[in-house]
Amino acid sequence: MKKIQSFLLLVVEIGLLSVVLHYMRAGLLASHHDEMRIIMPILVDIAFLAMFASFGGRLAKLFGIAPMAGKIVLGIIAGPAVLGVLQPYDTGVELARLAGVLFILFEAGLHFDMDLLKKNIGIATLVAFGGVLIPLVTFALLGHYVFGMAWIPAIFLGGIFTATSVGLSVEALKRAGKLNTNLGNKIIGAAVIDDILGVVILTALAKISEGHFELNSLFMLGLVVVLFLFATYALWSAGIADKIAKYLDKHYADASTGIYTRFFFGSLILSGAFAGIIGLEPVLGAFGIGVVLSKVDNKIKQTAWEKIEGYMHIFVGAFLVSIGTMLPRAAILSGKVWMLAIVFTVVGFAGKYVVKYLFKDKGEGRLVGYAMSIRGEVGLVFVAVALANHALDETYAAAALLAVILVTVLGAILFEREILKQSGKKALPEIQEAI
Repeated sequence: MKKIQSFLLLVVEIGLLSVVLHYMRAGLLASHHDEMRIIMPILVDIAFLAMFASFGGRLAKLFGIAPMAGKIVLGIIAGPAVLGVLQPYDTGVELARLAGVLFILFEAGLHFDMDLLKKNIGIATLVAFGGVLIPLVTFALLGHYVFGMAWIPAIFLGGIFTATSVGLSVEALKRAGKLNTNLGNKIIGAAVIDDILGVVILTALAKISEGHFELNSLFMLGLVVVLFLFATYALWSAGIADKIAKYLDKHYADASTGIYTRFFFGSLILSGAFAGIIGLEPVLGAFGIGVVLSKVDNKIKQTAWEKIEGYMHIFVGAFLVSIGTMLPRAAILSGKVWMLAIVFTVVGFAGKYVVKYLFKDKGEGRLVGYAMSIRGEVGLVFVAVALANHALDETYAAAALLAVILVTVLGAILFEREILKQSGKKALPEIQEAI
């Protein structure tokens, strides 16, 4: 009864917020002042995206699903599919989506542990490459030969299911008490390599979808990617982040509060812009600068990240809600979309789970297979970029998005059950909100 009451209260809150947003936007757009008519709707959209994300987190808790899924569901409700109070290509929604993507990849880079990766580099690399190539090739062939898609959309479809969610995998391992174990090292190492490969594939596909099919252009793109990754590693190895921190300590620490927070935020935006200038996707720049800054003094990193994290969750939550707004009503009500989503879920899960055969210990292999099947933020980034570049139509994009949600929930449930089975426990600690 209490859960029903909470759900009904949530429905009322969503309805009230939607009415307020509808009339507020109408009033702003009717204003004769440019600041009110142009700028304020952008800020209002971002604010309401963040509030809908909070509703999504609460919805997820009520139904015991991943917070990520709950926020996407709220985006579907707020978007054209149901209420229509948020439009996916309004300036504020697009701004929040881009900022969210940059924060997601920046966080992945910032928590990248090169030393941890070196401990299990062999098996982690093998698992990562297998977990990337199998889904990429399988979905590309499925899309092209079974569903009649052109090669670029088919490969984009495969790219959506290549990467493992580092954030959600870390959360699952934390709950299981396996994060700092040898198994945890293998899973996180593989997930990190997965994400690097996924970002590189995403960058290449985005450029190809823009019409850059020339061999020279692709060669130059590959060269730029390699040089960028090499420069990132060189800056990380040189400890440039600590040197900059010492400079800031000497000249700015006493004159300004929050200098490291500003430095982190400025570095994120500038690196994303720099990547775009040299022909790469901004997300690669965000990931690269995150890796470089990961080596800064832990106290500085923790202090700066604690301040950034609040703003980061605003935009990451807004990003997840904005993804849901991309699904049109016709796609949600389409039997074809649901049929495709189920097929994609099965193929997507199997494509990652097969890495269990790389392990002699069957129990450990199953845990790795389940953990690697947990998709998330990078898959959603693929969907967003595919839609932005018109690489996927609404039907396949909707099916892929639904499948990412379904396979993530499935992987998390099976991982938890396997942990409980192997540990003999009845339950794991309550899950904390994650992206």
